[in-house]
Amino acid sequence: MTRLDCFNEASRLVFRYMKPGVLTNHVMSADEYGADIAGGKLYAYTWPGGLLFLRERESYHMLSYYVTDISIHPDCDLPLDTFAEIAYKPSGTENTLRAVKFWEQAGLSAVFERVRLTRLAKTSEISNISLNDDRNGGMYTHSPPLTAKQQDIDAISKLLYKSFDHRTGHIPDYQELADSIKDGQIICIQDSRGEICGLLRWIPRVASVEIRQLAIHEDMRGKGLAHRLLAAFVGIMDGKKITVWARDGYAPALKSYVSAGFAVDGWRSTVLIKS
Repeated sequence: MTRLDCFNEASRLVFRYMKPGVLTNHVMSADEYGADIAGGKLYAYTWPGGLLFLRERESYHMLSYYVTDISIHPDCDLPLDTFAEIAYKPSGTENTLRAVKFWEQAGLSAVFERVRLTRLAKTSEISNISLNDDRNGGMYTHSPPLTAKQQDIDAISKLLYKSFDHRTGHIPDYQELADSIKDGQIICIQDSRGEICGLLRWIPRVASVEIRQLAIHEDMRGKGLAHRLLAAFVGIMDGKKITVWARDGYAPALKSYVSAGFAVDGWRSTVLIKS
């Protein structure tokens, strides 16, 4: 496994293995990998059947791959808590099944599926008030959605780790989280004590924005906070296309997104972990 020091080095490797019929789960971009390279967290491994990248995180590794020959498996030992996700359209189901089988033979296990939902730019805005909002004497027991501040970083990190699996939840490391706050890409709700009890984090894409995490403290669920965060976020995006990935079959999340104007768009993903 070789640590990469510049994006051009990684790009040359991808160019070498990006051939017709290649199985891959990622398209590399300088913006996305720049921070990993600068932090010394991007590693590459090549074998006769392909190329893989490992992106080191605080408690796991993210696997991206370019497999050119599924009959030849990598002979490196992938670390525990290696995580991979394979996104596909229905037309790509066959290739996805081949890729899943390939990585299962390399020591990973498929653990669940996600579906992607999209809220198109033309979709009308949603009400900022939910019928289930918790009231106390006519007053909300939580704040309206607010832009997160750097002083909130520890509380945000704590809520994310309580709400999502540390490997599959795409939880950002401390620096990524600080950058998200600096760029205004997290909105929060505080309870009556001023503690963060809900948050929504997003990242920009080429022609859209993607909700990365929507988290509500377990004691505050069912009170309309997710609805309020989504309503505020839609207003901030001002008509932009919005996407989000949600665990297939997890009714609370799917119901929240559908009620906010999102619809399943046909994209799916398979999540794999080495544990």
